[in-house]
Amino acid sequence: MLVFAKDINLKNHNHALEDSDSELKNYMDYQRKLFPYTIFRAGLDLAYKELDDILNYVDNGYKPPTDSPRKEFPDNVDDWFKQQYPWSNAFLNKDTVHSVLVVLIKGMESFRSYEFLNAYHWMVLYDVVHNAVNFYNDLLTFSPDRATDIKLSQKIPIKFDDFVNNYWIKLDFMIMSKPDYSHERLLTKNRSIEATIRELMSDGNNPADALEKVAQKFSLEPATLSCLRHETVTEKILEVSSAPMAEDPYKILNEPCNEDGELKGLSNLDADYFYNCQLLKTQKNL
Repeated sequence: MLVFAKDINLKNHNHALEDSDSELKNYMDYQRKLFPYTIFRAGLDLAYKELDDILNYVDNGYKPPTDSPRKEFPDNVDDWFKQQYPWSNAFLNKDTVHSVLVVLIKGMESFRSYEFLNAYHWMVLYDVVHNAVNFYNDLLTFSPDRATDIKLSQKIPIKFDDFVNNYWIKLDFMIMSKPDYSHERLLTKNRSIEATIRELMSDGNNPADALEKVAQKFSLEPATLSCLRHETVTEKILEVSSAPMAEDPYKILNEPCNEDGELKGLSNLDADYFYNCQLLKTQKNL
C-alpha cells in the first residue's frame, strides 16, 4: 500500500472540535464526502491508459495502432505531454513517467507491505491527480451524469490544493520553483532550503556546491537530490522503499500533538485537519 500523509482508507472521521466550531464542521463534512482512494486510483488508471495509448501511437510511427480503441491523438505529442505533466515533463521523459505510473499502480495494489514514495513519485502523482480532479470537476459542471462513472466524491467539486495539503507528505520536487497553488504548510521546509541556497550562492558557492551543502544540512533524500540536479533517472531510484504491514505508518496520527491552547490534547490527525482548515479559510479571504 502506498503511504500518504493520511490513511486514504479512513472513512467518516469525526474531528474532536467540530461540534464546537461550525467552520471546522463544514470543512470535515466536505472531507467526509471525498473518496481519497478512488481519487488516487482513478488518477493513476486514467493517466496510465492515456499515456500508454500515446506511446503506442508514437511507436507506430505517429499512426493509430489498428488494435487501439482510441482514434483521436494529439497533433503535437510533446506539447500534449507538457500540458498534461507540467511538473513531471521538466524532469522526466514520457517513458520514464510511464515507468513511474507502473510503480505507483503496483504500490496501490500491494497489500503485503507499505510503500514509501520519493520526489519522483510525488511529482507524477501531483500531475495525474490534478488532471483527474480537473476532469471530474468539469464533469460535475457540464455532464453530471457522467461523473458517476468515476465517482471521486459525493457529487461535490474537489479542491485540489486542499487535497494535496492533506495527503502529500512533501513537495520537495518544487524546491526553487513556484507552484500554481498555495501549499504553505508543505512548502515551509522548501522555503528554508531555498533561503539557504541563495545565502550560499551569495557567499560565492556555485549552484551545484550550494545544493550539495543544503542536502547535508536538511537531509535531502538521494531521489530529491537527483531530481533537483536533473540527473539521468535510473530504475533503481524509481523504486519505492518498503516496510512490513506490522509497522503502521499511521500510528503517529493517533498520538497526541505537541500543541498548546485549543489544540492541546488533540491527535496529530485532528491538529493537521485543523491547520489545513485554517489555511483554506485564509486563502478564501485573500
